[in-house]
Amino acid sequence: MQNVNVIKRKGRPSKKNVQNATYVPSIIDFSKVVKLNNLNIDPKMMVTMKTGLKIDNLISHEGGIPASTNIMMIGDPGVGKTTVLLDVLAAAQNKGSKCLFISGEMGKKQMFKYTQRFPQFGNIQTLFMQDYLEYNTKDVIEQVLNMGYDLVLIDSAAEIIDGVRDDNNWDRKMAESWLVDVCVKNNKGENKSQSYTSFMLIQQVTKAGVFAGSNKLKHLVDAMGEMRRESEREGSGTYVNFTKNRNGLVDNKMYYELSNNKIVYGSIVVNEEV
Repeated sequence: MQNVNVIKRKGRPSKKNVQNATYVPSIIDFSKVVKLNNLNIDPKMMVTMKTGLKIDNLISHEGGIPASTNIMMIGDPGVGKTTVLLDVLAAAQNKGSKCLFISGEMGKKQMFKYTQRFPQFGNIQTLFMQDYLEYNTKDVIEQVLNMGYDLVLIDSAAEIIDGVRDDNNWDRKMAESWLVDVCVKNNKGENKSQSYTSFMLIQQVTKAGVFAGSNKLKHLVDAMGEMRRESEREGSGTYVNFTKNRNGLVDNKMYYELSNNKIVYGSIVVNEEV
């Protein structure tokens, strides 16, 4: 009898094998499929937090930061990401929003210097992760957010993700999924004060200057902003630009300038091609 070599092929199993499998599909309740006109949304989720800064008009068409919104900001080192977003946080707090700054990178000394340059930062409630090194990063973040805030700035998302990875022996994918879940939970008002929390997340970039993170993080955010410095030929200006924004303008630059103790916001330059 002639020997026949049987080659096992990888890939999707045959229909015959699928039909003979013991898998039983779930019975799914589709009662949550509703008409958009019948959506029951808490009016507090539709609130827009004003800052009084020009960036309000860049963030949303309503002029401000919508509740239950996630904003990711990336940019070149030294371009002023933390400074500008702290200014946004301080301005929102002055307008009545309950705000929190979670500092995963800078310690008390660096922030004290910041408040000397920019006194408006002095009243921002701040959690320094360096003060809680004996605790699991996951527990620290979950418990402080459960107190309930309107607007939270995290600097940076990468530092928090790395801390959760190290403390729980997780891989990056699992830690990123945890961060997404925490943000979504608080977006939905699942905290003690039932606040529909909005997040501003500073994220690191690669050496090429592009977003360092997974698609899951990208999908979490309603707006993806970039803070860049132009070349000398272009004028060496610094600007904010949103490449993704479900609530407002896309590909429109707002220039700003940092001095020793002042942030000057310029006009929004509209891209006529958008």
